[in-house]
Amino acid sequence: MIRLLGILAGLLICCNITFGQVDTNFVNVKPSKGPKSGETPKYLKNSYYFELLGSTYGLGVSYELRLANTPNVMLNARIGIGSLILINAAPTFGLNALIGKEKSFFEIGFNAIRSYDVAFFSDNWETNWLANPVLGYRLITSKGVIFRISLTPFITNFLEGNNINVIPYGGLSLGKMF
Repeated sequence: MIRLLGILAGLLICCNITFGQVDTNFVNVKPSKGPKSGETPKYLKNSYYFELLGSTYGLGVSYELRLANTPNVMLNARIGIGSLILINAAPTFGLNALIGKEKSFFEIGFNAIRSYDVAFFSDNWETNWLANPVLGYRLITSKGVIFRISLTPFITNFLEGNNINVIPYGGLSLGKMF
């Protein structure tokens, strides 16, 4: 009898999720129809963008995965790589939140960057961890095209605790949701 009640309860829960009775914003279930004209395609969970300056030093590329989606806030995880004229490589890992409606979003986030400075004429590679807070604006069109402008200062020597430097920086990005 208890097993039968468990099966019935499971069926009811499945039916409620299938017929939209349970709030599935956090789960990001793709709707059967695309976005209305002029709306941001918030159901798309992935994006990539190319960055000039910004968190990836010089030129870089990043991938974002949507972790959560509410009506006014989107939470994303980011991984990327960039380089300043092939002098160093900078893998970037971070989290950001997009706050807004429709197409315009305020972006706030934090990245950790592992910098590898290459010494061409020796075997020594200098590695550093950099902190990188992000404040910016993101425009996402109804076709899923992303335009970003952001302030991305670098904070150096924060792990050692001495001579902490804040280097003002910023960047532009262009990308696509998919």
